[in-house]
Amino acid sequence: MATQIHPTAVVGAEAQIGDGVSIGPYAIVEDYAVIGAGTCIGAHATIHSYTRLGRGNQIANYADVGGPPQDVKFDGSETWLEIGDYNVIREFATLHRSNNPREKTLVGDHNFIMAYAHIAHNCVIGNHTVIVNYTGLSGHVEVEDRAFVSGGTLVHQFVKIGRLAMVGGGSRITQDILPYTMVVGSPAGFYGLNLVGMRRNQMGPNVRNAIKRAIYSIRAGGSKEKILERLAAEEMGTVPEVQHIIDFVHRSNRGLLIRPAIHAE
Repeated sequence: MATQIHPTAVVGAEAQIGDGVSIGPYAIVEDYAVIGAGTCIGAHATIHSYTRLGRGNQIANYADVGGPPQDVKFDGSETWLEIGDYNVIREFATLHRSNNPREKTLVGDHNFIMAYAHIAHNCVIGNHTVIVNYTGLSGHVEVEDRAFVSGGTLVHQFVKIGRLAMVGGGSRITQDILPYTMVVGSPAGFYGLNLVGMRRNQMGPNVRNAIKRAIYSIRAGGSKEKILERLAAEEMGTVPEVQHIIDFVHRSNRGLLIRPAIHAE
C-alpha cells in the first residue's frame, strides 16, 4: 500500500517515512524521526525528532511521542525514544525520550498503551504489556513482558515491574513488583499470584507450583542477600520461570513489594 500523507500534515524534510505509512490531518513528524512501514499516525499526533518507530504501529489522535524529557537537568542533547513493532498508542498518551545520550527510552513490540498514559524518560517497556489510562511511569521504570498496569497507577522512579505481574487500579508503587504477582493499593501491597495470567500463558501446574514456592519463600522476608541464600539453599532455580524470579531479585534496587495488601490473605 502506498504511503498516504494528508495535505495538512507537517513532515520534516529529514524525517524517514517507510512504505505504506499513513499520516493524518494536522499531524506533525519532526526532522530525524524514523517511521516504520505500515505505521498509522492519527490526526494532530506529534512524532518528535529522535524517535524511531518500527513497523505497523498505531498512533492515535493527539498522542505526543518522543518529546524531550521532563528533567530539569536535561541539556538538549540528542537522545532517543525507540519503539518496536505493532504497538497501539492511544489518544493523548505521552512518551518521552531519554535524558542522556548513553541510554534510550525503549518500548518493545505488541504493547497497548491507553489514553493519557505517560511513559517518562529512560523507561524500558517489554513486549505484550498493557498500560491503562492515566497511568504514570516515572523515569527509569522497567516493565517486563506481559505485565498489566491498571488505570490511575503511579510508579516511582527506578521501579521494576516483573513479567506477568498485575497492578490494581489507583495503586501507588514505590518498590519492585515480583514477576507473576498481583499488587494493589496506596501504598501498594502483595495481593496474591497472577494465576489467571499464568494459565492464559499456558504455564502448567508444575511451573505454577514452583513459582508459588519461590514467591512465598521470598515473602518470608529478610535482606536481599538472605532471600537469595534461602532460594539457593532450596535449589529453586531449576525451573526457568523461577530462575527469572531469582534474577529479578538480584537486580532489585528499590526493595521487593512483599508486604500484604489491605484485606489480602
